[in-house]
Amino acid sequence: MQLDQLHYAILNELQRNSRLSNVEIGRKIGLTSPAVAERIRKLEEAKIIKSFTVNLDYEKLGFNENVIIGIDIPYCDIPPFLKEIENINGILKVMKSTGEFCLIIHLVTRRIFQLEEIITRFSKHGRTSTFRILAFPLERDFVQIEGS
Repeated sequence: MQLDQLHYAILNELQRNSRLSNVEIGRKIGLTSPAVAERIRKLEEAKIIKSFTVNLDYEKLGFNENVIIGIDIPYCDIPPFLKEIENINGILKVMKSTGEFCLIIHLVTRRIFQLEEIITRFSKHGRTSTFRILAFPLERDFVQIEGS
């Protein structure tokens, strides 16, 4: 899909507020509502827009343990490990990584004992290291997108 400046403008507006109506986006970037809707549909079809989400404050919802867990497992064991953990509630992201750990997992739990159970489960597959997130002094859900 060939992107132009209007596509980038739509993506930037949606990153700022994915609840904006097509009319509002069109007003900001100089397109009609149907033109915005058609461009968004094409961006979704091309998998450039993967989803529309909500950014939650998990601590306010009672998830007091917010951690990053690094796990070093043999590369060939990654697919079965991912299959095993796919239904663990609280896993927000699993990332393949270079460096000391081949997988990095962002996880929230309500209680420390739940975190301990998950770490024990992960440890059966390889060496783990857990990093408790204390705060987010800089947090962005937005990257300014421009044409090249």
